[in-house]
Amino acid sequence: MRLFYFIGGPKAGEAEEFFRRLREIGGTPTSWRLYPHADNDGRALHMVEVETPLEILNHLQHFDDI
Repeated sequence: MRLFYFIGGPKAGEAEEFFRRLREIGGTPTSWRLYPHADNDGRALHMVEVETPLEILNHLQHFDDI
């Protein structure tokens, strides 16, 4: 397993759609640790342990336009 980290979240004005899609796919993967921004803007530091970065990209493709 490799540890990756990144800041992610919806574009401004897209938080409602972002969270709707997240619920639709069953939420955040259980192996991901999220540390939300203090201002509750929907963005967060993601710490993710995966075998390959492709696992991250597969999840993020659900949100690529927002």
